[in-house]
Amino acid sequence: MSIGAQLRAAREAKGLSVGAIAQRIRVQPRVLSAIEIDDLSVVPPRPFGRGFVRAYADEVDLDPELTVRDYFAQFPALSPAAATGPANIPRVRQPVDPEIELPSQWSGLAVAIAILLIVVAAAVVLGRRGGAAREPDVVGTTGGAVAAPAAPETHAAQPAPAASAETPVAAAASNKALTFAFTVTRPCWVSANSDGRRAIFRTLQAGDRETINADREIVLRFGDAGAVEWTLNGRQGSTLGGAGHVRDLTITPRNAATVR
Repeated sequence: MSIGAQLRAAREAKGLSVGAIAQRIRVQPRVLSAIEIDDLSVVPPRPFGRGFVRAYADEVDLDPELTVRDYFAQFPALSPAAATGPANIPRVRQPVDPEIELPSQWSGLAVAIAILLIVVAAAVVLGRRGGAAREPDVVGTTGGAVAAPAAPETHAAQPAPAASAETPVAAAASNKALTFAFTVTRPCWVSANSDGRRAIFRTLQAGDRETINADREIVLRFGDAGAVEWTLNGRQGSTLGGAGHVRDLTITPRNAATVR
């Protein structure tokens, strides 16, 4: 029996569905299904794939380290390029239960980009309408319209609107109850939600720095906890874990002072 089949047998013995495991360890169900059928073309590359297998094994009461070692030892001859299969030969995916298939992150990203474009277009249209608005003519005592005096050139040349537009954004960010800033020392997969809205869902490269602000809650997942250096509300944090370990953090105003 393959290691993927052992994981599936352990899950079924506990009476859990793939969807339930996915919700607990926050990994897409299609990835867990691929792990069960030993389909490396869907499993993320190391160290993220190792972290997913480790978290799955721990959830179904198997030895995490032994399971990770034996799982990837099944594919000693596969290189990263070969694991996905030749580009000119179509690969047939084994069926996955419809109830656990979720849209990929790319579809969500496409929707987010479309919404952003709509918001930007609306802002541009409203800006043009505001610039085109004219003050009403002043009516003189003779009944004729008197043209309003032109504004001095110095006023028109000042970039005051741009400066005022940036000020509220900076003020809003500084008023947040939670500010989590971090950088990664090597490639690391990161998922972050701020007050229930997705802020990050991608692989960051070495040296990348991100800051998450929230009022109520910040939920984070790091695919390589040992690669993360972080601060919370200006307080320097300790190491989140070893290399390749998956680490989850949920931060609220109540526990912000005790997060380690």
